[in-house]
Amino acid sequence: MKKELPIGISTFAELIQENYVYIDKTEIIYQLVSRKKYYFLHRPRRFGKSLLVSTLSEIFKGNKELFSGLAIDALPYSWKKHPVIMISFASIAHTSPEILNNGIKLYLQGIAQDYDILLHGERLPGEMLKELVQQLAKQNSVVLLIDEYDYPILQNIHKKEVAHEVREALKNFYSVIKDLDKHLRFVFFTGVSKFSQTSIFSGLNNLEDISLDEPFNALLGYTKPEIITYFPMHLAEAAQSVDCSMEKLLEEITDWYDGYLFTGIKNSIKIYNPFSVLLFLSKKRFSNYWFQTATPTFLINLLKLHDYPIQDFEYIEATESELGAFDIDMLPLKTLLFQTGYVTIESYNSETGNYLLSYPNRETRNSFIEYIFASITHQSGIILSNTAISLLKAFAQLDFQQVKKIVTSFFASVPYGIHIGEEKYYQTIFYIVLKMVGATIVVEEQTNIGRIDAVLETKNNYFIIEFKINSSASKALDQIENKKYYQPYEGLGKKIVLVGIAFDTILKNVSDIEYRELER
Repeated sequence: MKKELPIGISTFAELIQENYVYIDKTEIIYQLVSRKKYYFLHRPRRFGKSLLVSTLSEIFKGNKELFSGLAIDALPYSWKKHPVIMISFASIAHTSPEILNNGIKLYLQGIAQDYDILLHGERLPGEMLKELVQQLAKQNSVVLLIDEYDYPILQNIHKKEVAHEVREALKNFYSVIKDLDKHLRFVFFTGVSKFSQTSIFSGLNNLEDISLDEPFNALLGYTKPEIITYFPMHLAEAAQSVDCSMEKLLEEITDWYDGYLFTGIKNSIKIYNPFSVLLFLSKKRFSNYWFQTATPTFLINLLKLHDYPIQDFEYIEATESELGAFDIDMLPLKTLLFQTGYVTIESYNSETGNYLLSYPNRETRNSFIEYIFASITHQSGIILSNTAISLLKAFAQLDFQQVKKIVTSFFASVPYGIHIGEEKYYQTIFYIVLKMVGATIVVEEQTNIGRIDAVLETKNNYFIIEFKINSSASKALDQIENKKYYQPYEGLGKKIVLVGIAFDTILKNVSDIEYRELER
């Protein structure tokens, strides 16, 4: 019997009892519950954090019957029953510190009632948590599970004063946990980001951050073997629906939704976005499912406010500390992009200790680029897609009159007030247009003698592109030749074409395009 797809199901008991597919992660979970006591894990939205917390809750409640046939059922776990306090901050009102505190108090009172405990509601949330833990500890040591611990901060991040006040409210709440150590069996925090000054990282100095630890890389999300093992009938139906072989289907799913990596250990397995995979198997068509539901407004606003060059997101170098904690007043873009899931670990340099970050897959790359394009040009995705396809075709045919016509027409359609007189702006737009049709384009590639503005690869050609502002296209070509930007591409079996593109900030458009074919 084919099991149902667990779309939107984050309650473990419901998932098991109602015959939904469950990707068995309990062998990895067993490592958690059998080792240390305090843990923190950050992952992007819709990656299964809430289901993980629900699973931990059922394990610690001793509900062994729910785990029949799963990996943990065959492992030497004791199945002792513990009182569980499970708090999801995504379901608590948070528009002000007063509203947040009242929401926490109501939440704790609801949990207390489940255990026939009466809490004094006039007390502060932290004091109520302390009282609840102490009362429950009379039964057995207590398990504390905090899901989306940072949600109230993130939802107010665009309002700094409120974000600070909310953070202080959370800090006061979390600060009581350290003194409850003797009453606690297990403490687990999840979130999207790792905010400093929330007390869970400073107060709980024994809290282990496992977010980049290789043993827990695949704790959330799907691996390719898991997709093949747990969804055979759904895959077969999808292959039939899109009229392709199983092998081709898996290649497409990989291209669209795979690519996440949460460790720097070499040869670690990459992770598929679980939300997008489930929606694809349900709807049987490829789309940007995760991006449509998981894009934080604060991140897009931050990108527009600081005018970050999107072409620099292709490969970002970051230290481990830059991937870790940050503060409300300092929101480093690379940290936000990584923790929210728009870039992921591409590789790790053991000599420098630095990580290389890049887009994980087609969904995030195309969606993110299209979203930024719309925000900086006020143009629709249809305009972008049509322009990109036409431009790539013109390049492939070496029709530079058509290239100029397309680019000129495109920039003329961009609202007047958006243009800026900097090379980066025009280069960014050009990059976005080409990237949207999957062109291989490397912006500002480092050579031993300088930086190439762009390299576009098509089936038969390499285009070495140089941009000039308020200058001539011929000067751009001269720079390419004088600095021999083309040398890395000689001997690769393709024609090399040098392209100079001049932009005029008065015209706010392309003033000239010239090209030269490099003689072999």
